[in-house]
Amino acid sequence: MSDRPKKLTSLVTVLVLVLSVVLITLLHYQTTAGGNFLLHEISQRLYYVPIVYGAYTFGTRGSVAVSLLSGAVYLLHISEHGHDPQSAILNQYAEVLMFQVVAVVTGFLAGAEKRQRRRFEKASTELAAAYKELRGTVDLLIRADRLKSLGELAAGMAHEVRNPLSAIRGAAEIIEKEIPRDSPRRKFVGVIEEEVDRLNRLVGEFLNFAKPRQPERTPTDLSELIESVVTFTSKEADNNGVKIVTRLDERLQAVPLDREQIRQVLLNLIINAIHAMPEGGTVEVGTSLGSQSVELWVRDYGAGIEPGTRDKIFDPFFTTKQQGSGLGLSIAYQIVKQHDGEIELRDVDGPGALFVIRLPLTTALAAVSSSPVDSGVTQEIKRSR
Repeated sequence: MSDRPKKLTSLVTVLVLVLSVVLITLLHYQTTAGGNFLLHEISQRLYYVPIVYGAYTFGTRGSVAVSLLSGAVYLLHISEHGHDPQSAILNQYAEVLMFQVVAVVTGFLAGAEKRQRRRFEKASTELAAAYKELRGTVDLLIRADRLKSLGELAAGMAHEVRNPLSAIRGAAEIIEKEIPRDSPRRKFVGVIEEEVDRLNRLVGEFLNFAKPRQPERTPTDLSELIESVVTFTSKEADNNGVKIVTRLDERLQAVPLDREQIRQVLLNLIINAIHAMPEGGTVEVGTSLGSQSVELWVRDYGAGIEPGTRDKIFDPFFTTKQQGSGLGLSIAYQIVKQHDGEIELRDVDGPGALFVIRLPLTTALAAVSSSPVDSGVTQEIKRSR
């Protein structure tokens, strides 16, 4: 709640408390004049209600303020009815004193209850954060164990499949030489070769996933690397009616990374972005330099990723494509992690998906910029609209 609504609520509460004291006072005077002893006794003790409520709302200061106001109007009542017996007047003075005692006690208890409640709320927040962190750690351990098992399985399968595929490819080439070029059967050999090549690529993905090599970091012009990947994917983009737009940070210098591995990551993200817009559209690829890291981002304006699948997109063999191995993003995840970086799917306003890769910078490179990375990505996205 902002300060203005809080002040308005406090003002309304103060007015309610003052109005309550005024109404109780009028009732007190009315019952005194009417001579109804029972109602008179009840009305003079109604002052405790706003005193207690003032303590609950504003603490000791609120309850004391209300008790002083109640005591003042009560003393005025006593002065106007001084003909009462001496014992009755002393009882009324004692009642005013009790207003102050009740105000201090209830104010103290209300303050203690609020402090205790804040401690409970803080403990609850810390416990929720600790549980979330613990759950994330457990998920990472489970993911790592799963990746290890799948990696061993993938490596074994890849080695067993690759040799037969090479034999099939060689046999198809021999058969192709024996078939006349104008024979209708020749196209079936072409189908065999295409499918063998596709399976070989799939086996290659399995091997990359199962036994990813350690990155060989060399100073790399990231802008030039992105431009080369965009050029390479331009034909695929044209075939799908997609335009690729680059938004590169001009301050960015050479970044230490494995050029081929990061190229593979970018290629995977850009191809996925192109395929996410079958009706055509725009894919944005950009960089943003921060104080300690550099971010690469790929944004499409397609249908986006369903909330139920967001947590699974980096899992091996998970895919939403009809023809996909489900290893592209898993391999990208491994490569970025081996670069001591992060890759994530971020929330965006509007349609589409935004994948962001964060890679750490050396101290020398980090000194180039002092602006935060996150704001840089946000500014680039907003500038593109």
